[in-house]
Parts: sequence; structure tokens; C-alpha cells
Amino acid sequence: MRTKKELVVVIGCIVFLLATLGAIGESGRRRAKEMVCLSNLRQWYDVFMMFAEDNGGYFMGGRNNNDNWWWALETYYFDRNLLRCPMAARPSVNPMEPGSYGTWGPSWFPTPTTGPNAGITFYGSYGVNEWVCNPTGQSWIYPSSIKYWRTPNVAGADKIPLLADSWWDQAWAEAFDGIPNYPGEWEGRTGDDISHFCVLRHDGGINGVFLDGSARRIELQCLWYLKWNRLSDTEDAPTYEDFPDWLKELPECNLDLE
Repeated sequence: MRTKKELVVVIGCIVFLLATLGAIGESGRRRAKEMVCLSNLRQWYDVFMMFAEDNGGYFMGGRNNNDNWWWALETYYFDRNLLRCPMAARPSVNPMEPGSYGTWGPSWFPTPTTGPNAGITFYGSYGVNEWVCNPTGQSWIYPSSIKYWRTPNVAGADKIPLLADSWWDQAWAEAFDGIPNYPGEWEGRTGDDISHFCVLRHDGGINGVFLDGSARRIELQCLWYLKWNRLSDTEDAPTYEDFPDWLKELPECNLDLE
């Protein structure tokens, strides 16, 4: 696990890399930004693990407990730019607009006026798998249940998403979630959360980091086959024939799902 001092060094290297992007072509710039995104996600893994280590091996309470990850982890990261993939560095007016890279921001999460985050504006372009959280008690949605992972110390961690490119800051994704008709489509219904990750950010796919610490590309068709929570069942996932044309035109799922 990296120390906070080591994280500062890594962030400095990323700043240097971004400064060189103007000297290479468009294709090279996109590739470099993808590498920076993967580096961001690896750092987020370390941040989540440091929090868990300091809290008895458990993650934050999550949205159920009004304990959003980007607030709960604030003392563990030094630069809010880490909240944003370089392919989605500016807040979107409407992150659900078709074709948008998708960045959540102040228009969706007003700046707090009280508490430790008073006056602080957050915006970003990564979303947490809400099922990794450790909520307590009963709350307004998805009450405390055996579905939550709660801790990184679980079997099959390489199949469990922790954080990924997203137009929203979190998602209770499920294998049986509906398929969006276009990238990022969402109508506010329970059962649509997987669409938070359906953005065309890195040449038709997204990047994500898993509970084993591996950061890698995720083809959008793979989203329904990941182990989002303890009861995820790929038997509930759509087949290739169920996908709309825009998804069929993207690369097929290349993850080892066995």
C-alpha cells in the first residue's frame, strides 16, 4: 500500500505527463489520458484501502448513511483533480445528454453550507459501486442487507468493481438492470443504475478498478456480468441479442468471467 507521501509523488508525475500532451497527436493524447485515468483509479484503490485500514477493515457507510465516498475519503487525497478522468475534466451541463463524457458536479450536488465540507465544491467523473459500502440501520433506499460487501477482504475480489468511469458519483448496479437506449440514458427508476457507467469515454469503453487493486478497461457489454454485490447472478444478465445496436457496435466483452 502506498503512503501519502508516495501518492504526492505519483500525482506530480501525472501532472508532468499531462503537460507533455500537447506535443503528441490526437490519438496519442487520448491514449495518454486513458493511462492517466488508470493511474487515478489505482490511486483511488489505495485511498479506499487506507480508509478501510483506519476503520476496522470496513468501507464508509455510503449514500444510505449520507456518507458519500468523495466526502468520507477527503482527508486521504490531496488534489480534487483526482476525482476526474482527464477525458471528462470539465463539469457537464447535462451529464445524461447523449454523447456526453459525463461529469457530475455542483449542479447535482450543491456546495455544503455546514459541516466539515462547508463551502467546498466537488465535481468528478468516477462512480463508486455502492454495494462495496458499509451502511448501518435502515434508510431511504436499499436497506442494510447481505448484498453489501462492506470490506475489501472478500473472495473473488478481481471480479468486484470498486470505482469506475461514470456520469454519476455512485450506483447500485445489478445484473438485471435495464439496458440504456443510448449512452448514459437514465430515467430515475430503480433498476437503471448500471447506465451510470454506460459512457463512451475511452474509445467505446470505460476504465475501472476492482477490489483486488487491478485497474483495467471494461467494455460496456461486460457491465452486466460483473460481481456487483454478494447476490449478483449473471443468469439475470442480458444476452448479446438483447443489446441495442449502439452497444452491439462496440467491442464485445473481453473479461475473463469464469
